[in-house]
Amino acid sequence: MGWVHVKTEALTNQKAPIQERNAGVDLLRVLSMFMVVVLHVLGQGGVLAAMAPQSPGYFLGWTMEAACFCAVNCFGMISGYAARGEAWKPRKYFVLWAQAAVYSAGISLLFKLFLPTSVSLRGLLGSFFPVVTQKYWYFTAYFGLMFLSPFLNTLLFALTPARARQLALAILALFCLLPTAVDRDIFYLRGGYTLLWLCALYLLGGCLRRLELRRGGTALCLAGYLLCVCLTAGSKALLEAAGCPVLRSLWRPDVLFSYTSPTILAAAVCLLLLFRDLPLQGKAVRQAAAFLSPLSFGVYLIHTHPLVWNFFLAGRFRPFAVFPLPVCAALILLAAGGIFTACIGVDFIRERLFRLLLPARRTGFRSGLE
Repeated sequence: MGWVHVKTEALTNQKAPIQERNAGVDLLRVLSMFMVVVLHVLGQGGVLAAMAPQSPGYFLGWTMEAACFCAVNCFGMISGYAARGEAWKPRKYFVLWAQAAVYSAGISLLFKLFLPTSVSLRGLLGSFFPVVTQKYWYFTAYFGLMFLSPFLNTLLFALTPARARQLALAILALFCLLPTAVDRDIFYLRGGYTLLWLCALYLLGGCLRRLELRRGGTALCLAGYLLCVCLTAGSKALLEAAGCPVLRSLWRPDVLFSYTSPTILAAAVCLLLLFRDLPLQGKAVRQAAAFLSPLSFGVYLIHTHPLVWNFFLAGRFRPFAVFPLPVCAALILLAAGGIFTACIGVDFIRERLFRLLLPARRTGFRSGLE
């Protein structure tokens, strides 16, 4: 993620603060997408399902799951944290839709060409409309957020630090603490797979910026993140091992494995503040983060395409579970790195083509920063 020197459009009587590019936030966006791929190697790839319950490998897999689960929350909060208060930009919406449509339809066409029975004619036609057919849940939710963000920005830029704190606490209490305490989806957030939760994350990110939290606590943020990971993974282990029927009746073992979980949300907050303050002085690191950041969304669009998801990812990594723990962990990370790198390469080509068609402006997806 990065910042660009801009001033707020005339949406409100107040001006948004001038923002500078932050290489650390760029780097967090890249890392978050890599974490998403790790989650999919563990889940859709079949590694977690292949682990014997209560075995050392089982706990390793779920600890890695807990460490990466906050990635989507990071994306949502970065969008609000970097909010600029700009007006609607139809071209921006078109470029975002075109990026998703290229992958949705393009991959479907390739499958239809080489595996005709894998795609129906209806499915092929639907692939040209990724929003209405909900090909990608995050893209669909984010596309809706783009239309709401100017109004959310009006609210954010009008908040005093005190009111921003109150709004953040209200979101935390209503959407995280209360549903987790009773283990019920009170406000129909579906574990965070909704536009409503993405709007909440956007507002939380904006509140964090309005609060102007003190910088320099990187060690504390890292410790907070690790504590959240331990609490999330530890709660599952304890609840699964608990012999008390009362506890099992109150909470599911994976109650904290949700985007709306307080520990998962707190982990994302810790990472955002940690990377915001990273002293990245090396030019090469900053350039690499700036290069990879706008391409990262293509990784999501390619590897979560339903056909790629089912034909190339489903159960492909189950054999990793039989290896010793260090080897298993390394193989999971290597597989995720391979998927990430291949998709970055494909999206780089797509981005070059978009520049030829739309040469006046950059065409990379930046989670609300373009």
